[in-house]
Amino acid sequence: MTVFAEERGQMVAEMAVMVPVILVCALVAMNGAWFANLCARFDRVAMDAALAHGVSPAGEQDATAAASQVKAAIEGAMADPDLVIEVSAEHLDLFSGGVFSISPSRVRFTCSMGYRPHPSSFSIAGASFALPVLATHTRSIVVDASTIGIGGEGHA
Repeated sequence: MTVFAEERGQMVAEMAVMVPVILVCALVAMNGAWFANLCARFDRVAMDAALAHGVSPAGEQDATAAASQVKAAIEGAMADPDLVIEVSAEHLDLFSGGVFSISPSRVRFTCSMGYRPHPSSFSIAGASFALPVLATHTRSIVVDASTIGIGGEGHA
């Protein structure tokens, strides 16, 4: 059996084409799994932080102070400097612009987490590339100080 000269090195050429594709697929799968893990952890941490710090913030008793304390608690619990955490708070009233509200202590916290896939930048042969991708996950939590027993028996 004679091997023709054109067929020599075919497997090397096929492997040279397939290895980058396999590496990219592996990186996408790894980043997807890590993002799902972060989302699950973020949902638990955001809920705990909103209940612990959002209902009765230390110091100034307003939505801005509560949002900054919730953000600090989430950043401390997630402990990942690559994440972008944002928290906003808004009072929920029955009538917009009116004075009457059924529960003036209801506040909606909107917590967002941004994740940059790894590697987010790389260089090949002296040319640098950066991925402008930021995957985001948002969790909205409504807390009401009058229903969770603040200052009472500590019902949750």
